[in-house]
Amino acid sequence: MKYFTKKIIAVLLTVMLTGITVLHVSGGQTIKVNAAQTFKVHFIDVGAADGALLQYGEGENAKYALIDSGAYSYETTDHDTIDVSDRVHQYLLDHGVKHLEFVVLTHPHGDHIGGMKKILEDKNITIDTIYGNPLEFEYLESSEDKEKQTEETARWTAFDTQTYQTFKKKLEKRNSYKDASLHIQYVVPQAGTSVKLGEAVMTFYGPLDNTYRYGRAQDAPNLNTRQVNKYSIVTRIVYGSNSFLMTGDAQQETIKKIVARGYDLSAQVLKQPHHGYQDVRLQDKPKGCYVYDSDHKYLIDRTGASIAVISNGYKNVNQTPESNVLRDLSGMDVYQTSDKGTIVVSSDGKNLSVSAQKGGNVPSHAGYVVKQKRTPLMQKVTVQANTKKKMTPLRSDASAAYQHYERKNIKIRILAQAKSFTNLKQIQYKFVKKGTSKGSVPYKTGTTLTLRDGMIGRVYVRFVTDAGIDEMQLSGIAVDKKAPTKTKIKVNRSGIKTLKTSTKTSYNKKIKKSAKFVFSASYGISGKSKTQYKIVPKGKKASKYRWKTANKITYKKKNKKVSIYARFIDKCGNITQRKSSGFYITK
Repeated sequence: MKYFTKKIIAVLLTVMLTGITVLHVSGGQTIKVNAAQTFKVHFIDVGAADGALLQYGEGENAKYALIDSGAYSYETTDHDTIDVSDRVHQYLLDHGVKHLEFVVLTHPHGDHIGGMKKILEDKNITIDTIYGNPLEFEYLESSEDKEKQTEETARWTAFDTQTYQTFKKKLEKRNSYKDASLHIQYVVPQAGTSVKLGEAVMTFYGPLDNTYRYGRAQDAPNLNTRQVNKYSIVTRIVYGSNSFLMTGDAQQETIKKIVARGYDLSAQVLKQPHHGYQDVRLQDKPKGCYVYDSDHKYLIDRTGASIAVISNGYKNVNQTPESNVLRDLSGMDVYQTSDKGTIVVSSDGKNLSVSAQKGGNVPSHAGYVVKQKRTPLMQKVTVQANTKKKMTPLRSDASAAYQHYERKNIKIRILAQAKSFTNLKQIQYKFVKKGTSKGSVPYKTGTTLTLRDGMIGRVYVRFVTDAGIDEMQLSGIAVDKKAPTKTKIKVNRSGIKTLKTSTKTSYNKKIKKSAKFVFSASYGISGKSKTQYKIVPKGKKASKYRWKTANKITYKKKNKKVSIYARFIDKCGNITQRKSSGFYITK
């Protein structure tokens, strides 16, 4: 098989020497497995659809089955329509498949049964049994019901109706042939029953009822066609100690019914339901708005799988998998047909191997065991900046004081690495001025920015990944190059002026008893840090005297000629110095 690596061949050669092994599986089952045989699930790249070929054994004695058959076509984000109607059929031909033991059609949606048209038309491929929902499955037909539908729902209903009717006609035609070997038995499976493909055992877990009318108002007030997904046929395949859970588009309601029946959902390989969609919209009642969550977490938490496969298609218009789904799957190795093409998972009854059409066995997202309630998407974030203090990124919901004050332009560079289960697609930033609403400022794309004179606020950084968006923030920042202005030394006695420190001082002013001095100034955007003063006697160098911090002082020392020095310091470290004219105190 062209997709399999040398590693798999080596495993198989080793296993062939061991003969027959008895292996125990969960649920109390004991299955005899011929270790010389392999079981494979080919997750065929059928675009934004599902189609999986099951294979037991190799060569002429191999046995095959099929779960879903792909779609007619799918749309891409480039607004292209990709024809995939023959992909499953062609895959069968390429692999020499002439007989299918059975076909499971999980539910009658076009992206799951669309490929059956080509297969049913090929008389060189025989099929024993098709398992599916009742052929009497009712679609919306009356004009009254159609009027209740949204435009999108009506489009999907019409498409699925047409696809389903085409399938029924092709099946009827097949069973009308004189050659009885071409006839196909159609069976609605009962939950709990099993079928075998070689030594692999498949058990049907759903559907658990078939009373559904397509678009029934009590099930879907807006007649959402996705309600049919709840009736997907769910199967669990066991081969030796390995297990696979095949889910179609099953939703949480289906899974809860299966759990209530006591069926074992544990599996090492999970076919993620519904192509990675996030299906449930939950109402956040306290806030009166809607928030979204993956309805598949209930399933994921019960499988314990180490491998997840998502059949979603290259550049699919719905851009699945959605972020919350990937978060829920973050403990698994996730393989997507959108970037890996066809994915083959192989079992020898004991070990699993994965081989993809693109990238070998490297997953789209490598598993990361999540211990936190909120999965951090970033492995490492580093901020390089020419600031006095190191810049440490914080979660966007954290509160941080203004810690970075500079008298020079601040140059910032952001470096980041995403966690192993996702890919970093883009880094975005924005500078939000102090007092401005965060939401009113748009993000820009880039990893470097420069903050210039007069800017005070906070930098927000957003990391866009396949698993969603992780937002962080930096501590408050101010760039202020201007020294304090309008400096004053106010005295409760007339005749004492505020001077520049370079001005020659005269000491002729007499003041009785005492003098009260108050220091004031106008500060820039960074704001006031502190005011300091010192008393310098006549004839002494000011540099030899220490600064003391105070906003005001009272001077009482008699008959000593002095001058009061003051300096005004802002938070960025800008300083303006002034002095008073000379004076002395008399009785």
